Formats: sequence, C-alpha cells, structure tokens
Amino acid sequence: MRLLFSVFVSGLIAFPQAASIAQEYSLIDAERFAKVFAESGGTPTAEIIEQKYLKDGTEGIEIFRRGRIKDGANMAKKIAAKPQAYQKALDVCLPGARMAEAEAGVILSNVQRMLAQAEGAATYILFGGNNSGGTASQNGLALGLEVICRFAETPTEAAEVIKSFVAHEIVHVYQQRVKSPGNTLLHQSLREGFADYVANEAMGSVSASEKERHDYGVAHEAELWAEFQQEMAGKELRPWMYGAGKDGRPNDLGYWMGKRIAEAYVKNAGNKAEAMQQLLHLKDAETLLANSGYNPGSSR
Repeated sequence: MRLLFSVFVSGLIAFPQAASIAQEYSLIDAERFAKVFAESGGTPTAEIIEQKYLKDGTEGIEIFRRGRIKDGANMAKKIAAKPQAYQKALDVCLPGARMAEAEAGVILSNVQRMLAQAEGAATYILFGGNNSGGTASQNGLALGLEVICRFAETPTEAAEVIKSFVAHEIVHVYQQRVKSPGNTLLHQSLREGFADYVANEAMGSVSASEKERHDYGVAHEAELWAEFQQEMAGKELRPWMYGAGKDGRPNDLGYWMGKRIAEAYVKNAGNKAEAMQQLLHLKDAETLLANSGYNPGSSR
C-alpha cells in the first residue's frame, strides 16, 4: 500500500513538501505469519515456515534472512524456545503496527526530506528469529515484531516503539546508499547516533527504546565522554555497542555518545542542511568530531 503525506498527523511534524513522496509500509509478511502461527497451533514446523511464510515473502524477508531468520529450521527452533514472545507480538505489536501505519508514513517522508533523498524506501513489518528489532539495506528496512515487542505492553505503546524504529532504521537505508567507510568506535557511534538524532527530530521526542541509555547518558555525560575518548579510535565496539553494557550500565551507550556529537555538530554548523549531509556521508569522523566542539565537562 502506497501512501502520500504532507500534513500534521497526531503531533508529528510534517516538514515542508518539495515534491510528492510515496512511501510503502507493508504488513503482508506479518499478517501471513499470524495465519501460519494460528493454523499450526503456535508450533509451526521448519517446513511450514519455509513453504508458507518465507517462500513467498516480500523483499523484507530477504533483508532479514541473513544473520537473523536464516531459514525455516532456525526460525522454528526460535519459536519453540520462546513461543510466548511470538504470541505477545501477535496480540500486542501486530495491532500496534496496524495503528502506526499512517504516522509511520509521515515519519518516512519527514526523514526523506530532512536528508534530501530523491528516493524513499519501503518498510516491511514481519516476524524473525527473535534476535533483531530491525535492519536495513539499500532496498528498504525490515522490523521484527517479536523483538520490538520487548519494549511494549499495549498496542498503543507498540505503535510508538514501531514508529521510533522506523525513524532510526530509515536513516541506515540512506547511509548504506552513500556508503561511508569506517570501522572505528567513533565512526560507528556516529552512524548509530546520527540515526537516533534524526529519529528524535522526526518524532519530536526520545523514543522508549532508547530512553534508558539517554537518561543515563544525561546524568553521566562528562564521565562517559572521558572514557569514550580513550577508546574511540579503536575498532573494538563492545561494551559501547551491540552487547551488554559495562558494569550494569545501559546497553549501547555508544549510540548516545554519537547522538550527542551529532547534535553538537548541527548546532555548531552555519548551515543545518549541509551539516545533515556531512553527518549522513560521514567521510571523516575525527574531523567531524573536532568541528562539533563537543567536549562536556570542559571549562569553555
């Protein structure tokens, strides 16, 4: 289903429209999984998953296969291990995904305009291997409801979380299209942090899925910055990203550090549109950091 948006919807900001922008938000895979799950009594076999869910999937299934769904056997194993996670997602987050459709379209259009992208990208709502809430390719983004549902207890909460994932992951689609190379902690933190920054701008708030690390970061900013500086030039991403936080801290504090640097860079720039493009392309993370002026705890 293709939707066109250029208005305010429930408080979400619709940025000035330069041209008609079509966005696709597809629930086809999620609805098909719901049918497969129900027909199998909540215990679909590998063959059923392969033939009735994965075989005729959208591009979203292909995006999610590598490292996530893998195949029918892996997905059947994941469902058998935690059927309650999938049942909750069907009861809570699939209705939330339906509720989020119109506002997600606004967000997608907003981000496309913010980042001056000529072509949008599709969003695919589906079920995966209980190991990823979302991922992106140049062809679009895919969101796994059974993981997203860890952050929600009602369909209304789920709709908000889904919209925040849409806003974050669509940035990664555009980042993949411009292909900014880099493998340091600083570079990766800026990639993820910029996606969070754009999501916050598009949503007008900090999302529920990042609130814990945001609140912790605000309370410990100078301390975190001092530690981050010691490690940011290296290639080791953990414990800052993609794993458990250090000493009981929230996960993914590298995202938050990157977001704060991105915020400072935009604030310090003479031209916001140019600053957004430089953050999107991220050709030189070290120079960008220096030009941001970010240095919490300094006397300046």
